[in-house]
Formats: sequence, structure tokens, C-alpha cells
Amino acid sequence: MSIWLINDSPRFSKTVRSMLELRQQLQLYLRCNVGDGRTALFWYDYWTDLGPLYTLFGNSGPTSLRIPLNANVSEAVCDGHWRLPAARSENAETLQVVLSTMSVPCDANGSDVYLSRINSGGFGASFSSNVTWERLRNPNPRVHWHPVVWFKEEIPRCSFITWTVFLNRLPTRDRLISWGLTLPPGCVLCSDADESHSHLFFECSFAAVVWNRYCGRFLASPPSYVAAVVDLSHQLQGPHGPRVVAVLKLLNQVIIYNLWRERNARIFRSVSLTQEAFFKVVDRCMRDRLLSLQSLTAVSPSLLELYFWFVSPYS
Repeated sequence: MSIWLINDSPRFSKTVRSMLELRQQLQLYLRCNVGDGRTALFWYDYWTDLGPLYTLFGNSGPTSLRIPLNANVSEAVCDGHWRLPAARSENAETLQVVLSTMSVPCDANGSDVYLSRINSGGFGASFSSNVTWERLRNPNPRVHWHPVVWFKEEIPRCSFITWTVFLNRLPTRDRLISWGLTLPPGCVLCSDADESHSHLFFECSFAAVVWNRYCGRFLASPPSYVAAVVDLSHQLQGPHGPRVVAVLKLLNQVIIYNLWRERNARIFRSVSLTQEAFFKVVDRCMRDRLLSLQSLTAVSPSLLELYFWFVSPYS
């Protein structure tokens, strides 16, 4: 009784439907050339022009054709001929017509061969996971800001937080309130405005002070929103342009990451850093990362030297 209840549950039925839909989708990328018929599944494999026969006949197929649900194609053959009962439906008649145009499986034909979709759209014996993935997925437009998030000099933990900021998916207070939570909306870093992605990382006076410390040789003014860093990375030119941009992108990630940490520390641990202490955390993180990269290249000036050029002489 318990098994019956489980199998009859909506969740079980939904799982079965999902598995059948997945199988049907995969059949669009697989074909089977029948040889001896001992491997190809009669009901589930795409071995005739009619597609998987289970899709055509449904649950009544094994009964009407007298072929078990788990049968191989070879089990539909007897003494060198197709072993099917007299057609009693239009689908059964169509199947018999199609089978009459196909060679009967036998040992002389060799083993069954599965074919997969190739790049040209046809089918071949070699399987390409890349081709299959490109045809399975629903591609989205490439985002213009991805080089600011993923680049060679990145720090993975900082990249992840920056990526989430670009997607506007961090649980800032404005988002939590929109979900129905009751909590104060104010920014815990400055208390001057409501907390949001744009405010917390760029408009907040606490964040602005940090950014202003880096308005030196390369930045005339700090970025005012997250996408502005993308624009700045395109505007920075000169003989060291690409490497200066790398330092800028790393600096952006380190500041964002540590602002998020500082925000959480004030909310959940009731501890806070002064402006100067926070700047030292950012500075130490930048130096450590750039020092680790310095041995990989002998180009002068080094990334660490370029970072020092970012620091405002008046800070």
C-alpha cells in the first residue's frame, strides 16, 4: 500500500514526466543504426524514421504489438523476419510499412551503432560534448561587463561578490524589505541614506572616502556606480593601459568585497573599522595580491608600482 501511495503521488508523477521529457529531448541528439538489434531498445531508441516508438504508441504499445517494454529490436525478429501481429491501428500499419523498407537485424550486419549530432546538423559516430551543449543550451547575450569581473589577476572571492553586485543580487536592505522583511532601511556605514547596491559601494560617504584615496594619477574622480568601472577601463590609455586597467579592476573588486565584509561585520558582529583602518585592509589586500603576481613577469613598471601610482599623493 505504501509503495502504491508513493508511486501515485504528484511528486512521483512529476518526476516520471520530467524523466520522459528529458529522454525525448536527448533523442533529438541521438540516432541508432540497427545492426544485429541486440543493443538498440525497441521502444525507447530512435532507430526508425518514426522516432522512439513509445512516444508513438504510448502505454498500450507493448500490449498491442506483443513486445515487452524493455525489449531489444532483435526480439521483434523471428527466423529472419519481423515478428509483429496483424496491424489493428493506423500507427501499427505505418510501423509495418516503415519496417518493410529496413533490413532485418541479423548477426551479419554487425553491432548496433549509436550516432550523435555533429556540428553540421547531421549525425556521426563521434560524440562532441561541446556541440551537444551548444545545441541544448539557450544562449543569452554576452554581458559587456564580464572582463571587469573575470580576469587573470582577480581574487576569486572578490570576483564572486563583484559578479553578484553586477547582477544586483546581494541581500542589501532594500532587497530584503522588498521581500517583505521588516528591518531598518538605513545604510550601516554612513546612516545618511537607504542601503542599496549603488549606494553601499559608490554613493555612501564611507565608500567615497576610500575611492578618493585612489584618485591619483589615473582617476580624476571616483566611479559613481558599478558600470562606471567598465567605462573607465575602456578610457584608460597609454603605454601601460592594459596593465593599469588590470590594477583598476582588481582595486574595484577588493573595495567592493571589503565594503560588503565591513557592512556585515557591523550588522552581525557589532564591530567596525575606522576609515583609516579600512583603507589599510584594502591596501594590504592589494599589495599581497600584486606581490604574488610580480614574479610572473619582468615587465617594468610592475603591477605593484602601477598600484602606487593610483594612490592619491594628498591622502
